[in-house]
Amino acid sequence: MLFDVSKIIDAFGYAIYATLAILAVWGVYNAIMLYRGLAKKSLPDPAPLIDQVRELYQAQKYDAAIAVCQSPAYWHKALAQLIAVALENRKKSIAKIKQLLVLEFHNEVIAGMENRLASISTIVRMGPLLGLLGTVASMIAAFARIGGAEQVNPQALATDISLALWATGGGLLIANPMMLIGNDMHARLRRLRDLTERQLQDFLDILEVDQNPPVRPVSVAAPAAAELAPNNPRPVAPR
Repeated sequence: MLFDVSKIIDAFGYAIYATLAILAVWGVYNAIMLYRGLAKKSLPDPAPLIDQVRELYQAQKYDAAIAVCQSPAYWHKALAQLIAVALENRKKSIAKIKQLLVLEFHNEVIAGMENRLASISTIVRMGPLLGLLGTVASMIAAFARIGGAEQVNPQALATDISLALWATGGGLLIANPMMLIGNDMHARLRRLRDLTERQLQDFLDILEVDQNPPVRPVSVAAPAAAELAPNNPRPVAPR
């Protein structure tokens, strides 16, 4: 019976090693997808896009401006996605457009990347815990074999303990790089948000000027001259 229990514990330990390997592969995959997604969303030089959209907007070719934002050159860019949303809702107030842009940025632009970032955070927490569980399971199996053996083999005992400790080491080896990648991605997402906000402000200024055209100043020179002119009475004809 003792032999059967140790076999079961050994199988459980190997299952934990396999789970750690799957976690490592999943973490690397999410990290690659995060960096690729961030590169697609960023637009280092927004001037060409802003200039094209400004010309088409001022010519009242709104559909053409939206088509530029959705063209293959820009359809993955965060700035182009937000400008397209602003153009589709151009008849609404600036305050309402800004609210829609915030929702679009969080729900459509970075939602997928935040989900992958959450997966990396889960791997960071689960790696050491799974490794510790594997170590405990392997140590239990090792001591069970010691208790059931008539003569202890030091070499076999050292092998079992080494295998047990490798589980904890593997968990830490997975968690530490993933933690660095997660912190780096948090910083990059903040930079993407700040950069997109600054770039988008140039287009929002165009919308704001269109919705609130400058008021031409009213000349007050004529009324003021009339007030300052002497009050000459009408001449009375002699009788």
